[in-house]
Amino acid sequence: MNQVKFGITFTVNDYALGELDMFVECADNLEGADDLQGRYINFVNSVSAKKVKPSTLVDVDVLAVFADDLENRASIDYLEGHYDDEPEIMAGGKMFYGRYNKLKEVHGSLIK
Repeated sequence: MNQVKFGITFTVNDYALGELDMFVECADNLEGADDLQGRYINFVNSVSAKKVKPSTLVDVDVLAVFADDLENRASIDYLEGHYDDEPEIMAGGKMFYGRYNKLKEVHGSLIK
């Protein structure tokens, strides 16, 4: 399995914990080689437990799914303006968008 260093710092606050739980809940639709679903759930649970550091090795396919989930949540909670009247959700979405962009910056073509 091809792995890379996670490469960024990820803040786990109340917003992130709730959304990371949703990432795990929605992972049942993941299909891929070598138990992508299980590996992804393990990774997200490690992020939630604050065990993932910039130097942590992560499977490339897991990283791509994580980045996609970050971008999707950022779009809904921040970019599309659905929560303009809820500053905590907007701030969380903005944080996820920043982390997504940082992953793109660090990992280039690995992240769409």
